[in-house]
Amino acid sequence: MASNYNTVSKTRIIEYLRQNADRTVRAHDILLHLHENGLVVNVTTVYRCLDRLTGEGQVLKYTAEDGSQAVYQYAEPDHHCEEHLHLQCVKCGAIFHLDCGFMDELKHHAADDHGFDIQCKNSIIYGLCKDCRK
Repeated sequence: MASNYNTVSKTRIIEYLRQNADRTVRAHDILLHLHENGLVVNVTTVYRCLDRLTGEGQVLKYTAEDGSQAVYQYAEPDHHCEEHLHLQCVKCGAIFHLDCGFMDELKHHAADDHGFDIQCKNSIIYGLCKDCRK
């Protein structure tokens, strides 16, 4: 059930996430941005807001590569992120949507040959993008 909870901090957090939709961000990144732009909130407020936005489906939450902390990404409504995997460059942080025919092939292979249903919504494959490989 979507929340009607709306505050200045929530609005600013959504704006920041939209502006950075091509990469994941940490709660600390959001907190710094808010402070730099004159909105004084504590980290607990940021996490609570991120939890609400994640529950509402507006934000995707991923476990960081090293497992130490979560990272977040704005869920573009037209990208159907729950249906495909994401690729993230470990050097520049860019996110790529793996929303091509290969995704269907991978899902079918995992299900048919391994009895495994892939949960795409919170899944990232890490590597280097073509620009960072150069």
